Amino acid sequence: MTGFYLSQISNAISSIILIFHIITGILLLIVAVASITVVSHISRLKHLAMVNTILIVITLITGTGFIIFRYSNFYDQYMPYVQMALSIGIISNYAVMLGIKRTLDLNQS
Repeated sequence: MTGFYLSQISNAISSIILIFHIITGILLLIVAVASITVVSHISRLKHLAMVNTILIVITLITGTGFIIFRYSNFYDQYMPYVQMALSIGIISNYAVMLGIKRTLDLNQS
């Protein structure tokens, strides 16, 4: 949501929210990479963790385009929606991972 907000304001590059957004993205990438190692013994969760890491990297690459192509009307108009879709995919992936983990924990007890 912060990224979409940044795409709607006039001077996002000099906004303090951009720093918060970058730090949040880096933390998400660290959590995604760490989750691969934590759930490596459960193949379904490991696959979802890898997909999450890939989604975060794609989001990171497209997000840097806002800085590189900051004067492009095409990028400013369409990429916020692509980034929003990617972020919804990341969040839903974590929700599915949590559901699978809880189901496996219930079956083991």
